[in-house]
Amino acid sequence: MTTKKQLARLFRDVVKHNPDFVQVNPHAIWIRPIRHAIAQIFIHRSSSADVFWPRYSITPLYWGGATWDWDIGSFSEGFRREPRPAPFTRDYFLQPDYQQRPEFPKLAAWAATVGDFAWADPEIGRIFTRAVEEQVLPLLRPMAFDHHAYLDFYRSHIVPSLGLRDEQRMAIALAEGALDEAREYLARIWRWYESDTYGDYEPPEILDYPKRGARTRRAIEAWEKAGSCTDYRRRRRRILEIVEPLRTGDRAALAVILHRWEAEAARFHKVEPWWEPTPFPIEEG
Repeated sequence: MTTKKQLARLFRDVVKHNPDFVQVNPHAIWIRPIRHAIAQIFIHRSSSADVFWPRYSITPLYWGGATWDWDIGSFSEGFRREPRPAPFTRDYFLQPDYQQRPEFPKLAAWAATVGDFAWADPEIGRIFTRAVEEQVLPLLRPMAFDHHAYLDFYRSHIVPSLGLRDEQRMAIALAEGALDEAREYLARIWRWYESDTYGDYEPPEILDYPKRGARTRRAIEAWEKAGSCTDYRRRRRRILEIVEPLRTGDRAALAVILHRWEAEAARFHKVEPWWEPTPFPIEEG
């Protein structure tokens, strides 16, 4: 099983050569300064004690960043020791039914020859850092620093490849200043938020998973309900506060709200020292 000590050593090698990375938790490094996006590399554990699976992702700090489920609706992709060969570019996977194409089995054969990231490899730090610099940073770094670059990638790759939630698409349209588009998404979701789905129910302040010995079906369902209610009301509060300024087209008020959402996310992840408040495209005239 991958340990925190192994991850710290691995990430230290990356940060040494790329000081715009910072380790924000035991399992992830983010690109800094943090502006409008969480641009990160994180490590998945595998069933093997010697193998680990790295991924990188990007998601808007101002919408998805305020919870631990921020990666829902973000762009996320794994990477290997070597870049994927042609024709398996990122665009290849936007094709419908790409798994049925005659060349697709060659991808698995290539992966088998390249091998996994393995802790036992004495050169693993160098190999991982090279993979990050060749495969990850050319994509993530521009989007981390320039939200226009993120918005271009969002429309060309994220929208076609993911089932994004309309709430997140609304927030991205707000940041972009595409208010008519944001209004369309708000109209789609309004029936879910006009009145509180949970009525008079009040979840407990502390959402602890039931302890061993008390994990009955009823206890787990109560825990799930409390978590779902908390997340729903957080989203509902956000949606309700943008209704009026979105209706009137008050761009200044909407920008203030977006900046506050970012500040909440920065506090949540304890990354305020590396967060750099930056104007949104909606503020650019």
